[in-house]
Amino acid sequence: MLQLQLASTLHKLNHLSPDGGRRIPEAAKAYRAALNGLPADQGSLQINIQGNLGALLLAGNDPEAAIQELQAALEAAQSQQLPLHHFAGLRFNLGKALTTVGRLKEADEAYNQAAQAAYGHDLGSYAKAMAAPRSIGKEAVMQAVQVAKAGRLHFQQQQGLGFLKDIQLADAEGRQLPQSLRGSAADWIAGSASIELVWLHFAIHRYYHSLKQYDLAWQYLDLGNRLMAAHTPHRQELEQHNLKHIQAIFRAPMLSSGLQDDSAVFVVGMPRSGSTLVEQMLASHSEVFAAGEDTALAPLTTGLNKELSKPDADHQKVLRKYGKRYLTRMRRLVPKQQWPEGTGPKRIVDKMLRNLWLVGYIQMLLPRACIVHVARHPLDVALSCYAQPFGYSASSLSWAWDLNHIAQQLEMTWQLVDHWQQQLPGRVHTVLYEDLVAHPEQVARELLSVCGLGWEQGVLHFQATNRPVHTASMVQVRQPLYSSSVGRWKVYEQQLAVLQQRLAPLIARYEQQLQVQLAARAAAVFGEGGDAADGLTEGRKATSQDDGSETASKDEL
Repeated sequence: MLQLQLASTLHKLNHLSPDGGRRIPEAAKAYRAALNGLPADQGSLQINIQGNLGALLLAGNDPEAAIQELQAALEAAQSQQLPLHHFAGLRFNLGKALTTVGRLKEADEAYNQAAQAAYGHDLGSYAKAMAAPRSIGKEAVMQAVQVAKAGRLHFQQQQGLGFLKDIQLADAEGRQLPQSLRGSAADWIAGSASIELVWLHFAIHRYYHSLKQYDLAWQYLDLGNRLMAAHTPHRQELEQHNLKHIQAIFRAPMLSSGLQDDSAVFVVGMPRSGSTLVEQMLASHSEVFAAGEDTALAPLTTGLNKELSKPDADHQKVLRKYGKRYLTRMRRLVPKQQWPEGTGPKRIVDKMLRNLWLVGYIQMLLPRACIVHVARHPLDVALSCYAQPFGYSASSLSWAWDLNHIAQQLEMTWQLVDHWQQQLPGRVHTVLYEDLVAHPEQVARELLSVCGLGWEQGVLHFQATNRPVHTASMVQVRQPLYSSSVGRWKVYEQQLAVLQQRLAPLIARYEQQLQVQLAARAAAVFGEGGDAADGLTEGRKATSQDDGSETASKDEL
């Protein structure tokens, strides 16, 4: 049991403070040792250990091994005829692992099985499993509608949730709750946290959106966000203070470490702007390793600031020390099976989007690093953030549950972009999502050139790249480029009218910038002696899917 305690402790520490996943190998070894020493009559404990090992391996970017452990645990539970609802979490984690490696059909099946196993027993597991698959059937949605209604009726008395009393939804209010959701039969809902309802409302929103019932879809979307906002307050004034501080402190000329290392690539910007797509394209290059959303840079700034503030500090020496510390940590993440000892990738991509706020630090620590800002139409970004349940632990995204806060985040993002352009002209390379979708090869060639990489055709076939993807865009990057997400906000134009008015200057600026970019593409085609109109049409044909194709991307925001 000591091995199990060690594994559990390390697993918990990795969750609380990931530290680049350095505890994961030791925790996995301890879990396996605990399994090997387990008596034959401890079947339930064996299943739980395998399930925990699977979750650990998934967190450690080894989804294939995670799938093996999770499937073995579920087979053991089935052979022992144990109650299925005890293992809804196993099925859900299996769905996540399958999604991560691009086995989307199997993942959807695992999610649906998890939801039905959890129904009547565990609201949290049920709601998350309902929100996870690419699509859900009508019968399952109608069940979810009734569960959501039962939850609203129960939780409307809670502090801060009084607004639930006034909710009128056309698909649920006229119906009586089934007996299975009344009285003591609904204790599984009453005994849960009200925040679990968030996932359920987002799931129902996606269903009605796919049916183009946009008014009803928006009601569920808005309600899900109001529920989340009630649990995760956003400190709007703190964000503004931080922005003013950055603008005041980071001004040219800046200190420099003088490091000549050019291996770091930072992908920054707003969530839901196409950053995962850009990362996946880079990761498809033979000389690139993409580390995902690693928090290697931000934690260094506290110690760095303290050392730089000392009266006798050797600024360049301090900066070099912290620059090397960042590089060392990122290199530890490189998988040895892909790059054996003595070799390594030419570039390592860090897609922590919030690093846009830290460009000044990047410039000081790693003056030769490549910085890529990915941008998308402000209203498409706003809607996509509002329609994405980022998760309870996404405290840094507490602004995503309110359209006014999303608008503020967009405004600050572009104020930061302007600041870096003024202080560090040309230092940040911007990729416009719509331009990338319309002209993938041209944009990809420019991107690789900026990052100091030679051209490889494989970057255009990024969906075939076998690497774990853990962000909200994990489904989209398993498919070829598609154009159906461009201008998606227009189906909710009425609901977004106030936001559109507030963001009017930013929208006008972005649309003008995009038009200039597309006009330059057309001019380049003319310069090559081709037909501009035909060139653009062919570019779009190459990136769009057939209208009859049944893919998740068509309904993704």
